[in-house]
Amino acid sequence: MGTIDVLTVNEEPENQTDLIKVVEEAKTFFQTETWDEVRYLGKLKMNHDITITSGKEHRGAFLVEKLTKRIRDLRNTELMNLLLGITQDPIIAMYYYFDGRLFRRTIFLVHDYVSEKIGIVSLFRVKEAASKVVAHGLGHSKGLSHHYKPIDLMYSKLLSAPALRVEGFCKDCRGKLKKDQTNT
Repeated sequence: MGTIDVLTVNEEPENQTDLIKVVEEAKTFFQTETWDEVRYLGKLKMNHDITITSGKEHRGAFLVEKLTKRIRDLRNTELMNLLLGITQDPIIAMYYYFDGRLFRRTIFLVHDYVSEKIGIVSLFRVKEAASKVVAHGLGHSKGLSHHYKPIDLMYSKLLSAPALRVEGFCKDCRGKLKKDQTNT
């Protein structure tokens, strides 16, 4: 058992309470012994790394590498629990590739990057599925990976597929979570 320590990133006080409720709700997708509690540590204030444009909207965004490094540095200083940074701002990853003639850059939205010790979750453009996105990330922290069959919370097209109607983890994932729980 452990605690999920939560930092909100650039969130106003009224949003912080809502984000903690989302994490609490996501925790219910797991066995009750998985985590003792969700503990709010405070707000992390960070400057955005870049500005992105979607339609006529201009918005600050974080680069996944920089935000995870900041969360990892904070966790390494004093905490022993899963440290989860959660924001409503977009988090992006940039990849460069060579198409045979030119180098090109591709940008992807990242909704979750979670390991055993640290994680970041972006709820950018996620509304009613927010707790499922967080549960998906928490599943990664427990060693679950994406798979297509059977479809469940670890499905890789989480935001664009009807898989969000599924209210839990598949039988194989539940077995893995239960096995991990008995080994601790």
